[in-house]
Amino acid sequence: MKGRGPDEVRIGAGRWKGRRLEVPDAARPSSGRARESLFDILGARIGGARFLDLHAGSGAVGIEAVSRGSVRAVLAERDATVLARNVGRLGSPPELSVLAGEAGEAVRSLSAAGERFDIVFSDPPYGRDTAPPSGLERLVAAGGLVILQRDSDMPAAEVPGLVHFRERAYGRNVFDFYTPAPAEGEKDSRAP
Repeated sequence: MKGRGPDEVRIGAGRWKGRRLEVPDAARPSSGRARESLFDILGARIGGARFLDLHAGSGAVGIEAVSRGSVRAVLAERDATVLARNVGRLGSPPELSVLAGEAGEAVRSLSAAGERFDIVFSDPPYGRDTAPPSGLERLVAAGGLVILQRDSDMPAAEVPGLVHFRERAYGRNVFDFYTPAPAEGEKDSRAP
């Protein structure tokens, strides 16, 4: 992105289009091209969706989801200092919630609170244990999607309670799409 500093990302569309977000030092943000492709795939699903962004880093994916019409996004990050600053610079809109803590802790607390999301996105730091947190399937609303981002050198994760149905690669970024496994006797209908 022309004019982007190495420690910034820019929102690509919607009400905060063009807004710059600070990137934490340890984060590896998704490229603007990969984010744009992800939102192109999600299309109309993003409007009115409840969105969970695990390993949120700068919050660019979850913030852009709300910018494009999601009604709510929970942004979970182990060190949420930069993330909280970014949300604050947007005026701390009520549609954005910051949850500080490890992804597994976030999944447990959100599940215990009975939270469900239409879209769950997780982009763990490469080089660390990239296995999705246990219990992730309990956070997905009926008909919802889970999208796990990984490096192209890593295999797609097997996630209990979820069925992998699509993979899209953008350079080294790979998005794996999952949907809740059908209950016994239910028809398997895969979402886009």
